[in-house]
Amino acid sequence: MAIVAITGALVAGCTAEAATPSSSPAAKSASDTQGATDGQFDIPDFYTPPSPLPKGQHGHLIKSERVPAPAGARAWRVMYLSQLHDGTPVAVSGIVVAPTGAAPAGGRKVVAWAHGTEGGGRNCAPSLAAKPAVDLSDYFTYDSPFQQDVGVPALTDMLKAGYVVVATDYQGLGTPGVQQYTVLDSEANNVWDSVKAAQQLKDTHAGNDVVVLGWSQGGGASVWMGQNTSYGAPLKLKGTAALAPAADNGPQFAGKVQSGPENSVSVAHAAALQLNVFRGFLAAYAELKASEVVTKAGEEALAGAGIQCVNHLAYVLSSNVTTPFQTLIQPSIPSDWQKRLNENTPGYAAPTAPVLIMQGTADTVVNPNGTTQYFQRACGFGKPVEYTIYEGATHQTIPTDAKGEYLGWIADRFAGKKAPTTCAPAGSTQNPPAPVPTPSPIPSATPAG
Repeated sequence: MAIVAITGALVAGCTAEAATPSSSPAAKSASDTQGATDGQFDIPDFYTPPSPLPKGQHGHLIKSERVPAPAGARAWRVMYLSQLHDGTPVAVSGIVVAPTGAAPAGGRKVVAWAHGTEGGGRNCAPSLAAKPAVDLSDYFTYDSPFQQDVGVPALTDMLKAGYVVVATDYQGLGTPGVQQYTVLDSEANNVWDSVKAAQQLKDTHAGNDVVVLGWSQGGGASVWMGQNTSYGAPLKLKGTAALAPAADNGPQFAGKVQSGPENSVSVAHAAALQLNVFRGFLAAYAELKASEVVTKAGEEALAGAGIQCVNHLAYVLSSNVTTPFQTLIQPSIPSDWQKRLNENTPGYAAPTAPVLIMQGTADTVVNPNGTTQYFQRACGFGKPVEYTIYEGATHQTIPTDAKGEYLGWIADRFAGKKAPTTCAPAGSTQNPPAPVPTPSPIPSATPAG
C-alpha cells in the first residue's frame, strides 16, 4: 500500500498512545515461526545477520533454508547482502521459489515481486510466515490468518510458466534496521539483489532476464528500477509491471493532485502510511528532523510506526485520534522534506524498459489521479508505457483483477515481443484519462428499529 492524498479541513482530536512491543521467546528455526499476537510473527534466529556483515558484493547470498513450496516447485527463505541508497551495506531477507525439473538453456526467466506496504515493524516481513511461498493471501479477506499480506499474486501460475520467483522483504523487515520506506534507491537495490541472491542457489538455474512486478510501495520501486538499470548489471530488465504504484509522492505531499476516492478508513490509513514515509526518510537523510513533520503528540505515533504493521497502526489511529492529520502531523511539508520527496518520485527520467501500469478507479489507498500524473510524466520520453484503468477495482482487488493482463504482458516481454503503449504518438498532445472524482460523503448508518 502507498500514499493517498488527503484534502479538506481537519479539526483537532485526541492523541494516540504508542504501543509497546510484547516480548516472546526467540524461535530456533524459521520453520518454527508461530503467529505471536494479532497475526504477527516472532523473529527466528535465521533473521539475525552475521556481525560483521560479509565483505562480498551486493547480492551475495549470506544464508538460506528450505521452506514448503507449491507442488512441482522448491522454495527457500534467504538472507542476502544489499545496499541502502548511500551505499551502506545491509542484510535483507526474502524468499526464492523455483520450478523443479530441467531448466532451459541460458537459465530460467525471473520474476521479482516487490510487495506493498506491510508496516515498519520487523515482524511484518512476509517471509516470516511458516509457509511464505504461496499465492497472495490478502489481509483484507475472510480466510487470511495474517496481520499483513503474505505470498505472491499468481505465484503458482508463474511457476507453471517456468519462471523463478523472488520476493524481497526490503531491509528493516525481518532483518534489523529501520526500513527506508519509499526511499526508492534503497528499495530498488533490495529487489535487484534478491535476483542475484537467487542465482546463487544452484537448483534455481536463475538466468539474467528479469521482469519486476510491484504493488503499491513495490510498484513505485519497480518503475524506479526501470529508470536506472546500472545497479542491477548484468541482469537484463525486460519490463516493469506496477499495480497501483506509489509513484507520485512528491506532487501528493505538495498538494498538487486532485483528491481521489475515499472511504470510512481513508484518513486513518493515510496517516499511518504518511508516518511510515516520515520514519523511512528520517532513517535515510540525516538533515531531516521529525519535529518538522510531526507534532509532539505525533512523536508517539511515529514510534508506533516502528513496531506495528500498517493495518494495526491505522486501527490504533482510528480508535484514538479523531483527526490524525491535524493532531499528529504538521500542517505543511518543509522545503527540505519536499526536496527529498521529489527526488524519490518516478517519471522524471526515461524508462529504459517497457512499463505496464494497472490502476483501479475505486482505490482509496493510492490516488488514481496521482497514478495518472505518473503516466503522463513517463510518457514524455517516447518509450512504451501502457496504462490500464480497471473500473471499480480497489487497492486490494487490483492484483486479482489485473492478473490476466500482467501474466500475458510478462510472457510477452520474455518472448521479446514489441511492447504496447497507450502514450500519445510523438508530437501530439497526451490525452490523459478523466480525473477520478472524490465520491460523496459516505452516508451514516440508519438507526435500527
